[in-house]
Amino acid sequence: MLETKLSMEGTESSDKASWTKEMVHTFCDICIVAIDRGMRPNTQFDKVGWKFVMAAFKKKTGYAFTKTQLKNKWDGAKKDWRLWKKLISETGVG
Repeated sequence: MLETKLSMEGTESSDKASWTKEMVHTFCDICIVAIDRGMRPNTQFDKVGWKFVMAAFKKKTGYAFTKTQLKNKWDGAKKDWRLWKKLISETGVG
């Protein structure tokens, strides 16, 4: 899915979000803060939580990703974590 994002220079483009390793770490740190503040009542962030995540991510990285782009990253990371957890339990490593 193509989404609109702002580059660090503030110009608009219609590219899929590109994530660097540092951006993923920043996103995870922001999500942890939002969870600690109670902005995730169930399995997803509430409206206030997503606004917080979007604003904090833009402030720290300079990229204004949409809620959809951030949610896609959240869903993908959650899927990867579940797979990792299953592999660890099945192989006995860890």
